[in-house]
Amino acid sequence: MGFGLLFLGLFRDRLLPATEVKVAVVLATAGETTLLASGGPAEGAMVFQASGWIEPDPLPIKASALIDGVIDKVEVLEGAAVEQGALLATLVDDDARLALAVAQGKVRILTSARDAHCGGIETVRQQLVGARAAVAAAQAMEDEAADLHGRLEKLPKGTSSEVEVVAARLRLARESAARGVAEARIGEIEANIKQLELETRAREEEMAAAAVEVEQAALTLKRTRVTAPMAGRVLRLLAAPGQKRMLSMDEENSSTIAILYEPDHLQVRVDVPLADAAGLQVGQLARIRCSILPERVFHGEVTRITGEADLQRNTLQAKVRILDPIDLLRPEMLCRVEFLGAARPAGGAAVSGGALATWIPQGALRDAAVWVCDPESKRVLLRPVRAGDEVRDGHRRILAGLQPGEWVVLDPAGLTDKQRVNPHLFEP
Repeated sequence: MGFGLLFLGLFRDRLLPATEVKVAVVLATAGETTLLASGGPAEGAMVFQASGWIEPDPLPIKASALIDGVIDKVEVLEGAAVEQGALLATLVDDDARLALAVAQGKVRILTSARDAHCGGIETVRQQLVGARAAVAAAQAMEDEAADLHGRLEKLPKGTSSEVEVVAARLRLARESAARGVAEARIGEIEANIKQLELETRAREEEMAAAAVEVEQAALTLKRTRVTAPMAGRVLRLLAAPGQKRMLSMDEENSSTIAILYEPDHLQVRVDVPLADAAGLQVGQLARIRCSILPERVFHGEVTRITGEADLQRNTLQAKVRILDPIDLLRPEMLCRVEFLGAARPAGGAAVSGGALATWIPQGALRDAAVWVCDPESKRVLLRPVRAGDEVRDGHRRILAGLQPGEWVVLDPAGLTDKQRVNPHLFEP
């Protein structure tokens, strides 16, 4: 019996039938618009307001180490103003200096070897000159032997002995062979010169590769000095002496030294409730108030609306650029943004309007009150409202008491507070 009573107490509402009711969604329309002249931010009527946080516009800039290493010195602190190219931190550069010295020494060795090789080519070229002179001398000796042999051949028989004729013929053959040897020597020397020239080209390629290694070593040494990529202020410092910085790790800030932002380019990220998101548009003007200067009003303009809403928070995020920032403003400061019924068109004018108007079917209004249904719990509550006199298409304008998107019960009768109902959405 105890379990039965507990079960009945917990699930009584589900066991008993719920009352069937028709519900309608509270509608919202934009207020009347008026055209304002250009010449500064238009001060229209506030449509809605929402909280937000200051952040860099459009994005923060990371100063990262482009090589792996250990931090030697940190030259800046958080909040410091830096110029473009200013030194932020240095890495331990002993290995980089030694690598550069080794690369430079390799270039010097290859240069000396190339010069000595070129000197050997000059020696071989001088040998070629001597070989050509030897060919000329051999040709002269061959011509002399041929002349002598020819003279002896032309003499009448008996004038010269057979021995002299044979000796002259053998001398001619010997001198001809000597000339052939000298000419072959020229070809050998020329082939050797071509080989040496090709070797010279290979040595020059080695020197070029060594020069690239010197540039790489010099670049690595230069990258041990991490500088600011832009002029701005240090938003967050992520480095300390002795800390490792790794470029190839998966961790997002494994190589980051500092995060910078430009004080003259700030924006507010605002979480706009979905009930007010209908009045949000790019180019819309806004007023921004910050707790650090509660009496100061900054002017802003909606620049972006994110493409996805936050389901858990039931909001849509927008970016509002601060048109007149000051140096006191810092990222992550809490702000209150008042969105105006104004949008700046292409021609330079601005359109401003009033707040959103809410409307409900006339049948839902009972003696300055309406029954509101909670979509999650499926229970109704009686809520007093302030209704206006304006009626459009069977809908009465509500001045206060309801928010766009809520459910109101049509033709309520016999309902009680917190009563469970079975709502059926009515779409006119």
